[in-house]
Amino acid sequence: MQTLRGNILEIVRESDEPLMAKLLVNRWLDRLDEAKKEEFFHPSLKHLHDPFLMDGMDVAVERILKAREKKERVVIFGDYDVDGVSSTALLVRFFASIGIQVSYRLPHRVHDGYGLKKHFIDELAEKDVKLIVTVDCGTRDVEAIKYAYEKGIEVIVSDHHAVPDEIPQEVIAILNPKIRESSYPFSSLSGSGVALKVASALAMKLFPDSYEKVILEYVDFACLGTIADCMPLIGENRTIASLGLQRLKSSNSSGLRKLVEGKYKEMDADIVGFHIGPRINAAGRMDSPYKALALLLAGEDKLDPILAELEDLNTKRKTTTEHFIKHALEVVDRDKWILFYDSTSIEHGIIGLIAGRLTEAFGKPAIALKNEGDKLVASCRSPEHINIVELLEECSEYFVAFGGHRQAAGFTILTENFEAFKETIERKLTEKHGIVSTKTKTLRVETNLTFSEITPEFFTTLQVFKPFGIGNPKPLFLIQDFVPMGVEYLGKDGKHLKFLEKSQKFSINAFGFGEFYEELRSKKSVSLIVEISEEVWMGRKKVVLNVRDIVV
Repeated sequence: MQTLRGNILEIVRESDEPLMAKLLVNRWLDRLDEAKKEEFFHPSLKHLHDPFLMDGMDVAVERILKAREKKERVVIFGDYDVDGVSSTALLVRFFASIGIQVSYRLPHRVHDGYGLKKHFIDELAEKDVKLIVTVDCGTRDVEAIKYAYEKGIEVIVSDHHAVPDEIPQEVIAILNPKIRESSYPFSSLSGSGVALKVASALAMKLFPDSYEKVILEYVDFACLGTIADCMPLIGENRTIASLGLQRLKSSNSSGLRKLVEGKYKEMDADIVGFHIGPRINAAGRMDSPYKALALLLAGEDKLDPILAELEDLNTKRKTTTEHFIKHALEVVDRDKWILFYDSTSIEHGIIGLIAGRLTEAFGKPAIALKNEGDKLVASCRSPEHINIVELLEECSEYFVAFGGHRQAAGFTILTENFEAFKETIERKLTEKHGIVSTKTKTLRVETNLTFSEITPEFFTTLQVFKPFGIGNPKPLFLIQDFVPMGVEYLGKDGKHLKFLEKSQKFSINAFGFGEFYEELRSKKSVSLIVEISEEVWMGRKKVVLNVRDIVV
């Protein structure tokens, strides 16, 4: 069954079973033992793994406590995205609370690029820093860490990125759950999740009777990175996300509290993914990541100008992104197996957003590049079934630098090597995945649904499966043979539609379907693939159906 947007519809389960039973089976949760079911439906601190199971944690903790005892200067070195900024804020706040002389550094996306660089080492050596703890980076920074060792600075790496063949040797420890043959039982932590493990291990040593209270005070920072960095919300990540979302409204960070204060009745992953995350990310994309870090570290009295500036940067980010996405969709060669878009005028900070939108639109790997003359800086995205960083590994001889995750990565390449790289990566992709069109996506619908089945009990059932995210997606439902009372434009720009429903109990919004207005007006009935939520407006609950696609 094909849809208006050309996607393939797959109904996972058509049966008369209750919704709970269908969702359990569709997500393989019915196969879990009772302990794992409890972890999924009732995540709590007891479901977090012992941080000392992570290779190197014992020596890392010992070295950090030595720095505390000797009053050494310690620097947390992070990254410019949400995961890196929240990791940095987490450890800076925690280290300061236990009496460590701590400061921080973040790289600038344009001037420094990703990761630890030698010029940072020179600066920190002049300031007599004795220990660097990286967060959300470091696993690939072989030369910079060797240089730090030569300058008398020791380094602890805490990271979660893919592990290359060559890793730093002159380190106290590399705390990365993806390290080969790691004994840690969960490999999909975010950078801020690993930072939380560092804080947890220190708290267990320093406060053996109350360390759980310490974890709860910092889990909101780890929640930000986990959700915003698109980590799978399963296992330990689900626990971190659940506990962190509960903590956000009472966060120790005045800035975090201010971002959510009075705006949301219930906290869920969408609030982090679409509201908090983009505002923090906007600083590093459009200006300096220190502005986002300032929000997470500042006191109440200094927040207003910071929040205003982040809002301005986020508005600029949205406007700039939409301009380049429109152009990219017009010029990209959509018949290629990998989509390439490059520009000299594009901003570094939005190339990942462009690549992501191309992948979303065409279901293919996409690479967006900032052309700087003698070199190109790229950001890559890919569908779930294609491991983009693995493909980059196989082309590593072309790069000045590269790294990332399964579905999101980046690289810098000399312009003279780019055409050879393009040919190689396209060949590697077809060798691994065959000549298969990836233009269409399969929409997995949980089950058919009628309007009469959308009851308070229906929402109670959905609630227990939250938070939704990668690995636990929002349920999609099929409303068959819906006869609308009418179709109208939603908003003033003609991009969105809304369907009018006879009972007026439901808001049915079809974002991005404006181009199909005339076609849909002519149809007597349509079948809608929808996400369903409940919103409160003026004290009254309203059921909202957001249309993901339409069968006509």
